[in-house]
Amino acid sequence: MLPSDVPADPTAYGDLQAFSDLDLDDIAVAAAALCRAPIALVSILDGDQLWFSARFGTDQPRGALANSGCAAVIALRAPVVIPDMMADPDTRKNGLVCGVPGLRFYAGYPLFTAENDIFGTLCVVDLETRPEGLSPQEHNGLGALARQAMRLMGMRRETVAQERRLAAQQIRRERATRQARQADAARRRAVEKYAIQQAAGAAGGVGIFEYDLGSGDITVSPEVCRIIGMPVREIVTATEWVMCVHEEDRAQIPVLAQLLDGSAPLKLEYRIIRADDLKERWILRQGVLDRDEDGRPIRLIGTIQDITLERNATSRLTTLLAVGDALRTATTRQQALDEACQLLGNRLDVQRVGFSAVSVRDELFTVERGWFAPDASPIEGSFSFQSFRRVSNFLRSGAVLILDDLSNPSWMYEEQEAWRAVQVEAQIVVPKMDHGELTGCLFVHSATPREWTLDETSFIRMAADRIFTALDEWDAEARQEIVNHEILHRLKNTLSIVQSLAHQGFRGVDDQGPLTTFTSRLVALSAAHDLLMRRNWQSTDLASLVCGVLTPLGVESRVLVSGPFLKLGPDTATSFSMLLHELATNAMKYGALSVPEGEVSLDWTITDSDGEPVMALCWREAGGPAVTPPQRTGFGVRLLKAGLGRYGKTELRYASTGLCADLTAPTLSLATI
Repeated sequence: MLPSDVPADPTAYGDLQAFSDLDLDDIAVAAAALCRAPIALVSILDGDQLWFSARFGTDQPRGALANSGCAAVIALRAPVVIPDMMADPDTRKNGLVCGVPGLRFYAGYPLFTAENDIFGTLCVVDLETRPEGLSPQEHNGLGALARQAMRLMGMRRETVAQERRLAAQQIRRERATRQARQADAARRRAVEKYAIQQAAGAAGGVGIFEYDLGSGDITVSPEVCRIIGMPVREIVTATEWVMCVHEEDRAQIPVLAQLLDGSAPLKLEYRIIRADDLKERWILRQGVLDRDEDGRPIRLIGTIQDITLERNATSRLTTLLAVGDALRTATTRQQALDEACQLLGNRLDVQRVGFSAVSVRDELFTVERGWFAPDASPIEGSFSFQSFRRVSNFLRSGAVLILDDLSNPSWMYEEQEAWRAVQVEAQIVVPKMDHGELTGCLFVHSATPREWTLDETSFIRMAADRIFTALDEWDAEARQEIVNHEILHRLKNTLSIVQSLAHQGFRGVDDQGPLTTFTSRLVALSAAHDLLMRRNWQSTDLASLVCGVLTPLGVESRVLVSGPFLKLGPDTATSFSMLLHELATNAMKYGALSVPEGEVSLDWTITDSDGEPVMALCWREAGGPAVTPPQRTGFGVRLLKAGLGRYGKTELRYASTGLCADLTAPTLSLATI
C-alpha cells in the first residue's frame, strides 16, 4: 500500500510544545555544526504553518509553509538542496529571502512517521549561497540526524500515549474514591484496561508494571520480563528488581519512604544488568502514583522501555563531535591522536585503541600512539608482518578487519599466540590506504571475546575517517615545512652568490658606494622573503615587514611607526620592502636620519573610497637638513616614483622640513598580489 500524500497529524504526538526539549535542540545544534550553517531547524507541519520544535541560530518559533524550502521537501517527500534561494522561483518570494535577514542557502530532509507519512523537516539554512551544495558526508549526516529526530519524537508519541492512558486511569480511580458504591465496577474496568495496555505495550516494546507499596510485590507484563531478562512471570519482588539495577545506578532508585511521601521521581533513566545474558541495558521507567480515598499512595503504576539503542546513538554522535573538536583544536599530531584514541576507548569500553604506521616495503607495523585502559598493558614499538601474516594480508586489501573471537576463525589459528601475547581476543582494525597502498591502521582491542554490533563498527569506521583525514593534514603540513625550509636555504644561497659576484665585480672600483647600496637592497629583499617563508608564502603584514626592513639598518628606534593590521600578498611584500629600504637609506644619507636630532614618522590608515577600502601610507621626515629635488633620477628615485605599480599611487614632496612620501592603494590588491 502506498503512503498517503496527506501529512501526518502532529497532534497524534501530543502537545506540539512538548517537543521543545533538549534532545531535539541537540539535534539542531549537531545539524548546524555538521553542515557549517548558522541556522538549523526541526520543523513540524501544522496546517499551513511550520512550528519550529527545535531551533539553532534563530528565535523565530513559527514560519509560513508557502514559498519555503520545507514546502519543496514536503511536496517531494525527499531531501531538497537549494544552493541559492533567490534563484528559486518559489523561495525568492519568501520575505525572509528577499528581505531581512536575506536567507540564501537551504538543505532539508523529510521527517517520516512510522507509518511513512510526512511529519515535518530537519533543515539547515545559510545567509550565503553554496553552489556546491552539501558534501556526501553532510548529506548522510543530515539524513541520520533527521531519522534520529523522528525516533526521538516517536518515543515521545509512545510516552504521551501512555501518559494519557495513565492520566485517564488516575481520573477513574479518583472518581472511584468519590463514589465508593461504584468502586468494584470501576476496578474491573481498570483491570480490563490494564490488560489492553499490556497487549499494546508488548507490541511497541513497552512493559507495564504495578508496584504494590503495601506488599512490596510488583506485577509485571511479559514485556517487562523480556526487557530485564527474566523468565516470564506475573510477580517480581522489589528486592529482585533492585538486584537487576546496575550497581552504580542503585542510588537513583527511590526507597519506599520516598514513594509514600510523594518525593520520589516518577521518571527515571538507569542501567540494568539482564539476568539471563548479563548484558548492560538502559531503561526508561515512568509512572504515576495511585492513591486511596484519603490521598495516601498505595501503588505505583507505570511503564518500562529499553532505550539502549537511543542512548548509544546519542552517545556515539556526541563522541564523534568530540573527536572532531579534539582533532581540530590539537596543536600537535601526538596530542590529536592521544585525545581521539582516549575518547574512542572510553566510549567503546575496550582495553586499547591506537594508531599504527605501516611500511609495506619493510613489512613492519609501528605503533605511533595509543590509549589503553587501566587494566590493560600498553603496546609500543614495531611488529613484523611475519608474526601477523594473515591480518597484514587482509588489511592490504583495504578491507576492515572485524574479529569477534580469536578462537573461532580457523585461519587465525597460526596467529593466536602472537595476538594473545598482547592481550587481544577480539578486535576491529581499519586500514589507512594511500593510492591503493596500506600506510597505517586504527586498531581497537578487546581483551575478551566480543560480539561487535553493526552500530559499533560503523561508529569506529566514521571515527577512523576523521582521524585519517586529520593525520593527512598534519603530514602535509610537515612535508610543506620541509620544502619551505629547503626553498629558503637555496634562495639565501642564491642571494649570497649574487652578493659575492657583486663584490668581485667592484673589487677594482674606488667608489664602493654603489656596492654598499646594492648589498643593502639584497638584505631588504631577503628580509621580505624570510617573513613570507615563515607564513608559507601566503602573506605577511605591513607592521612585521617594517620591522624586518628597519632593524638591520639600526634605525628602528628613530622611526615612529603606527597603523592598523594590513595584509600583504607575496609580490606586494617584496615591493614594499624595497620601497621602505629606499626611504630609510635615503633618510640616513641625505635626510632626517643623517643627523642625531632628526626623526621620521611612518603611519598608515585604511579609509573607504567609493565602497572600497583603501590604504593611505605617509612617510614624514623632520629635524634634518633642508632637502631639494635631486638633479638626476637614479634607481632609488625611480623605484620610489613607481611605488606599488599600476594599482597604487605615489606622491613625493621635497618640503623644507624634510621628504614627504604618500602612497595609496586598494587593500584588496595589496593582500592578493
